[in-house]
Amino acid sequence: MKVMLKTALLMVALLSPFSCAEAPVSHLKEEFPVLRPGPHGIDFSFIPGGYLKMGSPEDEEGRLEFETLHWVKLTQEYWMQTTEVTRRQWFEVMDEYPDDNGECKYRYNVVRDDDHPVVCVNWEEVDEFMEKLNTQLVHDGYTYRLPTEAEWEFATRGYTETRFSIKGPVDSFAWTQTNGNRRSHPVGELKSNFFGLYDVHGNAFEWVSNWFGDYPEADLVEDVVKDPKGPEVGVERSLRGGAWSNAHDDCRSALRSSSDASRRIIFGGFRIARTNR
Repeated sequence: MKVMLKTALLMVALLSPFSCAEAPVSHLKEEFPVLRPGPHGIDFSFIPGGYLKMGSPEDEEGRLEFETLHWVKLTQEYWMQTTEVTRRQWFEVMDEYPDDNGECKYRYNVVRDDDHPVVCVNWEEVDEFMEKLNTQLVHDGYTYRLPTEAEWEFATRGYTETRFSIKGPVDSFAWTQTNGNRRSHPVGELKSNFFGLYDVHGNAFEWVSNWFGDYPEADLVEDVVKDPKGPEVGVERSLRGGAWSNAHDDCRSALRSSSDASRRIIFGGFRIARTNR
């Protein structure tokens, strides 16, 4: 992993050509972050895939028991939205705001500004959002979806193994209970990580595709788990990243949470991954 960290800027030059013309290839000589615009004002960052020590070591401050450290390999490159999906982006796809009715309608800490992350969306509604987005963009050559937990953590860590993926005081890159004022904030205002992703720590929890479950035992690199997608069935879906309501420990790179797929969470949002069809 230390070798990967030292050679991260060389990885783009070593990648093979992709079917998508906008993906970085050797003759472009691009350094990370590699960014491209997408539909509805959604910007994406190229994530090359590779090896990841997923989870947290036993001596990490704030560690939870279901963060078992294990080796993962992502065999395919993908793109990750640089910010959490905003209320405006949600409205452009769904033609309504999720908090126009239901349990979030009168919550004072659900900010109704278009540049804030969309929250009060359950996993099932996010799945419907993805279905509509893919229908709208059926001819653009991409599949839009939630990232897996492994894809989310790989993109968040950006070749780091520390509690947080961005250097500096936590308040410089994360909206948490110390600086969040009990509410969300416009996306992309604080420092980004190596891949150019904002708010991977704090602001809003982010739904991922997995059912929540125990991590596999793979503490040796030769036992690496390839492209894990989590349990085939489960009771709750996974959330990552922490929120404005959380302490710093609950916004770490390894932090995991979960909730019923039908539950709307006032601090729960998401970001989009996309892959070539």
